[in-house]
Amino acid sequence: MKTEKLYHNDSYQITFQASIVEKYKDRERYALILNQTCFYPTSGGQINDRGVIEGLTVLAVEEENGKLIHYLQDEIKAAIGDTVTGRIDWQYRFDHMQQHTGQHILSGALMKLWQKDTQSFHMGEDICTLDIAAMVLDEQKVTELERLANQIIYEDRVIELYFVKNSAQLKEKSTLRIKNEQLEELRIIEIERFDKSACGGTHCHRTGEVGLIKIIGWENRKDKIRLSFLCGYRALTDYQQKHHIVKKLSHYFTTGVDQLEEKIIQLNEEQKELTKLYNKMEKRIIEGESEELKDKNRRKEKVFFLIEKLFMEQKIQNIRQIAQLLAKDEKTITILGAEKPEPVLCLTLSSDLNYPIKEIFNQVMFEFGGKGGGAKHFVLGKLEREEDVKQAYQRAIQLILSLEK
Repeated sequence: MKTEKLYHNDSYQITFQASIVEKYKDRERYALILNQTCFYPTSGGQINDRGVIEGLTVLAVEEENGKLIHYLQDEIKAAIGDTVTGRIDWQYRFDHMQQHTGQHILSGALMKLWQKDTQSFHMGEDICTLDIAAMVLDEQKVTELERLANQIIYEDRVIELYFVKNSAQLKEKSTLRIKNEQLEELRIIEIERFDKSACGGTHCHRTGEVGLIKIIGWENRKDKIRLSFLCGYRALTDYQQKHHIVKKLSHYFTTGVDQLEEKIIQLNEEQKELTKLYNKMEKRIIEGESEELKDKNRRKEKVFFLIEKLFMEQKIQNIRQIAQLLAKDEKTITILGAEKPEPVLCLTLSSDLNYPIKEIFNQVMFEFGGKGGGAKHFVLGKLEREEDVKQAYQRAIQLILSLEK
């Protein structure tokens, strides 16, 4: 026995009564099959309705061999044959009606403008997408597409649904957009003087109810283009959020909304110049720091020179660059550390020496719970606790000095 789909005849029906045909437990989920339902299942790119049956939340709705399976949060008390009452979440349903109807309008506009058929449609919880065959798409064409789609909305055209039940009728409907539909019976969604397509989803009665269609992005995917769009309240919410951000930015930069883009571009260019200047200055500071370490912290051991310093505060990238500069000297081992902003330890070995500093580093990291790595002549890592840096630093010096014994 197939489930009668009440939403096929009336997408605006919110409550319904039905008799229980089957009830069972399916992999920790409580399944319920009714003789009729208003709940739309996940199908055709549209996600299932939300709502309750006898007060129990409907978690998911799926279709299997003509039967609609409602998965409930708990086992229903009513028995097979009993009558139950269901209620869909209207706000959630209407959102789906706006998105799906909007997709039909957008698909019709794509066909009217560039003869591009819709290959697939997906309705997400936040964003909808549709795929079309590859084409050259730019801001101007997207604006043209949005204008036509929204013109159809503003004209508040009638949307009619009906069923085509035989092949002869199908041939008469030569303007239909049909993709792999069965020929026994098709449910047709027809937008007055604009678009006809076969679809089993829930839709509005008039295009005006869609409110607004906004394309928020597109991307090339091999042989197709994926459009991302919002309709109705989703599009309104998106506009409200973005308008709020633009107003805040306009106030922050003390400029009008119409000059905001120019202001941000100007500040971005200034930032680039400042970054270049900062990098040059930091490079000089790092070079100066390394020269000072050579002068003040370099001492001769039996076989090699040792340069070591524990910084109270030094960025990890600066530690790396200073150590790399010091490693260029002959017969030199360097031990550098920093307590802040991150607890860091770094060991380097000049290329003319052959000591196992990586093994020493790994031993210190193991003893003090640090993590890091590197190559034969350069290793760097972070410790978990700032208070361990001094001891780890001293331990590294101890192990390095033991190499000469």
